[in-house]
Amino acid sequence: MRKILFIFSCAVHLSYSQSMWQCKERFVDYLNFKGSLNNVVKFEDKQIDIYNSKGTREFSIYSGEIAMLADFFQNTTYKQQEQLLKLKGTKKYSKRQRDSLWIYIDDRRKITKTKKSLPFEGYRVAIDPGHFATDLEDAAIEQKYLYFAKDSLHPGDSIKIFESQLTFNTAELLKKMLEEQGVKVLLTRQQANFTSFDCTYNDWLLNHKSRVLDSLKNTDAMSAERYNKLMKDGDYRFFWDFFRDYDLSNRAKKVNQFIPHATVIIHYNVDEKNDPWKKTSDKDYTMAFIGGAFTRDNLERTETKLHFLRLLLTKQLNQSEKLASQTVYNFNKNLKVDIASPFDAEYLKDNCLLTGSKGVFARNLILCRIINSPLVYGEALYQDSYKECEALMKYDIEKYGIKTNERLLKTAVSYYQALILNLKGL
Repeated sequence: MRKILFIFSCAVHLSYSQSMWQCKERFVDYLNFKGSLNNVVKFEDKQIDIYNSKGTREFSIYSGEIAMLADFFQNTTYKQQEQLLKLKGTKKYSKRQRDSLWIYIDDRRKITKTKKSLPFEGYRVAIDPGHFATDLEDAAIEQKYLYFAKDSLHPGDSIKIFESQLTFNTAELLKKMLEEQGVKVLLTRQQANFTSFDCTYNDWLLNHKSRVLDSLKNTDAMSAERYNKLMKDGDYRFFWDFFRDYDLSNRAKKVNQFIPHATVIIHYNVDEKNDPWKKTSDKDYTMAFIGGAFTRDNLERTETKLHFLRLLLTKQLNQSEKLASQTVYNFNKNLKVDIASPFDAEYLKDNCLLTGSKGVFARNLILCRIINSPLVYGEALYQDSYKECEALMKYDIEKYGIKTNERLLKTAVSYYQALILNLKGL
């Protein structure tokens, strides 16, 4: 009996050591941006300590708590997580306390199937088609469009592309492909010119701006000074001062309420050095982002600290890298677009961490941080590439009753192939 107990004890210790090692590996590979968290997050032999800006130990995770806390942060609400952060602090939970956390955990991603089910019935995928501008007025505010004469010899041949149209068209195609396999799909926007609030930006300003800002001020979530400034802002300034992040947070909220097994965030890129994008570029790269690259100031806010803990403790970043890596591989194979290296764009070198997968970068974007599921934030190609821009303007193919073009269809297929390969393992 003593020998059996000893073997059991070793097995448990090995399991805890592996979990601690996995957390440390995620911290190094994805989360610690250029060493900025070295004095904020410290790994001891059997615990992880989080320190505040004053250098005081504020929160501790002990080896025996990792598995339970990983489940907790992945399967509970923000309010429940905030409460745990306050109540636990640096205390070590007893087994009874750890077990009591189960009452908060809802196995929301459990798959239930019928006898005659489609291959992926029960799975849920959220798709966020980036941006919302589909006319020059909105596009001038959002700055996500191309509009220029193709060349001086043919001034009538204009390049006119709205990224929101590209992303929404791709999302609709991907949705149809997934639904054929039984996947339940959420789109965060219902029309190409809609924000995540199911209306245009102009309609939101007319019908919701005052009500939203009044509510934030009255609940002390916004200072009177900021409220007064935002109420006076013009449409362009208001978008950059408030609405952009507010819309992104609402997209993440929709996704999290859907409880997806995976999330696809669709974008199309441009050559940063071609600014202000009044001509074509000879560059064309593909890449994808996942969460990570936290800085010291990120952990000074409760909300971002909770997102950090979820990403540290769960396997979401590892799963995201697999999904993103397969997506980039498919982009390269299907679209014949080169995979970006960190030297192909300044933001890749300056704002991201390399992962072990070619073309996949850890980046602390709002959606990559807030969304509670494995995800891929894809950038399939450069819209301003001389090889891409004319092809992107065509709508000469019909698929599922949707007018599209070869580039958007191949992009949708690339996401679809990556999801089908990875979904059951997420």
